[in-house]
Amino acid sequence: MVKKGLSGKSGKYGRSVKKDPLKKNASSGKVKKGKFSKKGAPQSGKKALVPKEVLEAMKENRKEKQNKRQEQLEEKKKNPQKNKNRKTDPKEPKEPLKKKALKKVRKACEENDYETITKIKALWEKGRVNEIEPAKQAQIVEELKGLMEGKVESLMFKHDLARVVQLLLRLGKANDSNFIVKELLPHVCELSKSKYGKFTVNCMLKNTSPEMRKLIFKSLSGNFKKLTLHAEAVTVVDTFYNDYANSRERTEMITEFYGKELYLYRDLLSEHFVKVIELYPDKKDKVLEELLSHTQVFIEKGLTGHIIVQHLMLQYFLHGSVESIQELVSEKLIEQIVNFVHTKEGSKIAMRCLWHSKAKERKLVIRTFKGHIKDMCMNENSYLVLCALFDCVDDTVLVKKAVLSEIIESLDSITMSQYGRLLLNYILAPRSTKLFPPSIIDCLKVGDTNNVSKKDTQVRRLEILTYASPGIIANFKDNVESMLMENTRTLLLSTAVNHVNCEISSVLTAVVDLLATDKSLVDSTTMHILMRSIQSHQTHQKPFNDQVMEKIPMTDVVDWINTNRGSFSLLRLLECGSTEKQQQLVDVLKQKDLHKFPKSAGRDKLIEFLNKS
Repeated sequence: MVKKGLSGKSGKYGRSVKKDPLKKNASSGKVKKGKFSKKGAPQSGKKALVPKEVLEAMKENRKEKQNKRQEQLEEKKKNPQKNKNRKTDPKEPKEPLKKKALKKVRKACEENDYETITKIKALWEKGRVNEIEPAKQAQIVEELKGLMEGKVESLMFKHDLARVVQLLLRLGKANDSNFIVKELLPHVCELSKSKYGKFTVNCMLKNTSPEMRKLIFKSLSGNFKKLTLHAEAVTVVDTFYNDYANSRERTEMITEFYGKELYLYRDLLSEHFVKVIELYPDKKDKVLEELLSHTQVFIEKGLTGHIIVQHLMLQYFLHGSVESIQELVSEKLIEQIVNFVHTKEGSKIAMRCLWHSKAKERKLVIRTFKGHIKDMCMNENSYLVLCALFDCVDDTVLVKKAVLSEIIESLDSITMSQYGRLLLNYILAPRSTKLFPPSIIDCLKVGDTNNVSKKDTQVRRLEILTYASPGIIANFKDNVESMLMENTRTLLLSTAVNHVNCEISSVLTAVVDLLATDKSLVDSTTMHILMRSIQSHQTHQKPFNDQVMEKIPMTDVVDWINTNRGSFSLLRLLECGSTEKQQQLVDVLKQKDLHKFPKSAGRDKLIEFLNKS
């Protein structure tokens, strides 16, 4: 039911509409016809709204206020200096000086060292400028040292003053920073957990001497486990582990996670799990339980982007059971894979996530890689994850859409990268001993034993190659000249020519056109590598040789004998071919005295061939 207003009509959205008595009709004393009689009395049977006397009183009150306001403004214009500090106009701007003074008084009452803090902040503002004279900077450092010595502990937990300490650590000499480290040593653990204090601890590690770092390590010793599980403090532990800790210190940090029993024998242990188990084989199950519980916490808290965390997780992924690893590969871990796929330990974890996860989880992993494929191809660790993906994922259509499409789009950048070329070589010739060292092949062979992949390996590789070949050839035919400028890119081009599963006549045409344009190219190292690869291939050698004889003048081909590499190319040209032009070339060469040409191994082989033919 819609509620009606006093006027008898319903308001907007069913609300009652109240008439303002000061609006046009009300302020003038007029009322609507039918509401009031001439004398202001309500009609019989209807309720009155506002009496006329009340309206007149409100009108007079408003006039009085307006008049008073006008008098105040006129008085202010006549005497501008009178009652200057007295606020009479609500639109008059506030006076900032008065507020600043009140703020200073309030802070001086609240903070004991307010004046000292003010001086320190002023010096910090001067010292943090990049363009400052060294002498003036040294003077500022000395003044800061004098003001802060003995007070660092009380000032440290304020975020603005923490920056001052970091400046002093960064600009001061070793002796200048020693007093800061000594004062803060009892509070390093607490500082590491602080949102702003952790930056100071990292600055201490970076800008102090090795002796001071040893003191910091002693103050943190025994607390690495708690700190690593803390969202803020883990950055301090990771920085120390990754950048400053030696082998003994790393071992002590890692063994805190192996349990209390093994931590007592930390001086006899190694940071590598295998060596620990060799010494104490009966402790393996307990240590794995500890690592599993920690790994679950790391995944839950999203701490997997840190090196020390990845090292601990990898120990479990290497030695834990397949069933427990499959349980760990949850949606939460899959979302975080992109954060650690670029590190050495992280890439090994990511590969094991792919190998041991089920088909559904593998699809989720591939989707998280979307938008990161190009960067992964060019990273020394993450490209191996993509190689493992090509080896184990049976859904090659998904691989084509989500992975290969991004690779083909970014081929110009990927071919310029060392690791990008390795990835392309793996697509073209997986696990070729000519292209990959044994260490990489052995690393990828670990995934062959997974019990999730069902498709035959050769079928999977052929499907991936078939999807990728047209895009690779389309890109390479437009970049033959630029690829021939580098040996490594030329090797990639020759690998593509020999292994792609599509038509490559466009690439052969581009190579022949280059030979016809520049005669000297036949003697270059890169062109020699490419021509040898093409002319040795059973399928491509005859079409290529026929194009050479058709597009390059006979005299230019004969001139190849002047160089060793050119002579070998000419020999391969004659060995495979049946056109009339090739027979004409043989006749032309027999008419010449080849012994007059520069002596080379290629020339001698060519003479031997001609004598037999």
